[in-house]
Amino acid sequence: MKIFKEMNTIGRIVCPICKTKDQKEVVLIPKVGTGDNPDKNFQNYEAVQVHLDCLNLWFDEKLGIIYQKIGKEKGK
Repeated sequence: MKIFKEMNTIGRIVCPICKTKDQKEVVLIPKVGTGDNPDKNFQNYEAVQVHLDCLNLWFDEKLGIIYQKIGKEKGK
């Protein structure tokens, strides 16, 4: 996973966890279902920028996935 020193703040994109554009280190997380060629290891995906210090990942050994559940704001 490549770490970028700052978030690209062009447009309305925010970190999906903290909902800010703070200039902190970010990683790009691919969005499920956006790849252009599922039969190859390297694909073009749509991705979301996530602040590195917002991540709180869990490993589910049974399912073989690493994840973080992100809560929704009340009323949305």
